Amino acid sequence: METNQPLPISVPRAKGFDMGLVAVLEKADDVATYATHPAHLEVHKMREELCEDTLAYDLEF
Repeated sequence: METNQPLPISVPRAKGFDMGLVAVLEKADDVATYATHPAHLEVHKMREELCEDTLAYDLEF
């Protein structure tokens, strides 16, 4: 999925970040499985190589 740049009103809150990854999981316990999955680790490796700074956090709804 691709999106546009942050809305102008959101730019100050974005603190310079201009992209993100969202993973919707069934339950909180799935975060541990996701975090060690080979596909996630590959994205994590690319992120470290390409980005000077990153921000990661988990939310439960």
